[in-house]
Amino acid sequence: MVLVGKPPQGDRDAVLAAVENAFSGFMARSSLPRLRQRITAAVGTGVDFSGFPMLARIEAWGPLRTTDLAERIGLDVSTVSRKTSDLEEAGLVIRAPDPHDRRAHLLEVTRKGKLMVVRMREVRSALLEEALQGWSTAEIRELADMLARLTSALAELP
Repeated sequence: MVLVGKPPQGDRDAVLAAVENAFSGFMARSSLPRLRQRITAAVGTGVDFSGFPMLARIEAWGPLRTTDLAERIGLDVSTVSRKTSDLEEAGLVIRAPDPHDRRAHLLEVTRKGKLMVVRMREVRSALLEEALQGWSTAEIRELADMLARLTSALAELP
């Protein structure tokens, strides 16, 4: 990755390109249909795979308004509203009246939804355990530390 206006930095540019390539590959593979199917089958619901991360965020941040959820995850309100309606129809989320504004509703995860979030985490952990089977504990710890550091750095970008 060579940035416009910056002189090449030799090895650093090559390493950054390798990171970008690895990250792109990770993102592409993390959404492979066979992995989505394994997770969906293991969790055991009719909810679309894309609803799982939203359910987990509502569980972590809720109760909250649809507009607040959309802002926090960077999606359009109409997209979030459609997805939360699917979660509501599946009995995973309810819309409760906002005690501070009678015109608004708050999204809350139901008991069934909380159990699904726990199950999703178990399934993801099992998949990671399988994928990292040949790695040492020290390597896994280093990966976790580096991913946390990268996540923080990305979050701080303007």
